[in-house]
Amino acid sequence: MTSVTLACALAEWKGQLIEIERKAEKTVVNYIRDLSMFRDYLFESGYCRNEEKGVEIEVCDTLAVRGFISWLTDRGNAARSINRRLSSLRLFFHFAEQRGLIAVSPMRTIHFLKQKKRLPVFLDQQQAQDLVEHPMPSGDKDEALAIRDRAMLELLYASGMRVSSLSGLNCSDLDMARGAARIRAKGGKRLTCPLSDAAMETMRSYLKIRERLLKGPDSKRHPKDPAALFVGRFGERLSPRAVQYRLKKFALALGLGKATPHTLRHSCATHLLENGADLRFVQELLGHSNLSTTEQYTHVTMSRIQEVYQGAHPRAGKK
Repeated sequence: MTSVTLACALAEWKGQLIEIERKAEKTVVNYIRDLSMFRDYLFESGYCRNEEKGVEIEVCDTLAVRGFISWLTDRGNAARSINRRLSSLRLFFHFAEQRGLIAVSPMRTIHFLKQKKRLPVFLDQQQAQDLVEHPMPSGDKDEALAIRDRAMLELLYASGMRVSSLSGLNCSDLDMARGAARIRAKGGKRLTCPLSDAAMETMRSYLKIRERLLKGPDSKRHPKDPAALFVGRFGERLSPRAVQYRLKKFALALGLGKATPHTLRHSCATHLLENGADLRFVQELLGHSNLSTTEQYTHVTMSRIQEVYQGAHPRAGKK
């Protein structure tokens, strides 16, 4: 077996992720960042036999990975963060093994670290309603942006979609006749999400004024994107970061803390279950591969049930 450098193997893997597996740009960036950190550890720990040639992939054994875990721990990385990096390593070395770049993946005997389960952070139903209704047209030059923001928040809360899916929506993905949106979900999945009456109403209002944003001033930094459903003041596709910024601004104005688009995703799932939705339906809506991922919301709703019960039942808490 001819030895190759880790850098060459990484370049080959990156090509496969982009050209064959069609992974999202952000996903690829995160994978490569994790592997680059592993390579930094190998350099720092003396695994590099020839500094000009670089680290050879054959030196990446189980001991090297275990040393990497200790290295990350010493630098204050939490178990969740370390496990994410180990997941990237597992995918990469599986690729390397399949391509014959290594005989056996060093990840075969590596176990992920135990981590504390975190319940999802969500808003109560009144808070969610206050948040999505916060952007209000005021009759000034930003009226179109307020209508757009209201439509975005309603869509996030109605569907539980991720902010990357919202940003990636095209006008052609919106099915106004059926009251649904076709989205590109995590892992390349294609989902059809039903939309609430409130979301449909705000979308109709937004579509009427969307052309005003597309006809905004030209900008070399922000090229117009006529296909995009949600656009900025220059007619450019609205980025996930821009959506996050707007939502955070509204949440802070309402005293709701640092809410994010994912907070609305969690809120959507929790409120559906609180109001009697089937767990399988919520799993399908959110695009979860495993039902266990969706079941985290049942713990949240049960906590809420216990809280209401303890406050309402005349014999609760009695001894």
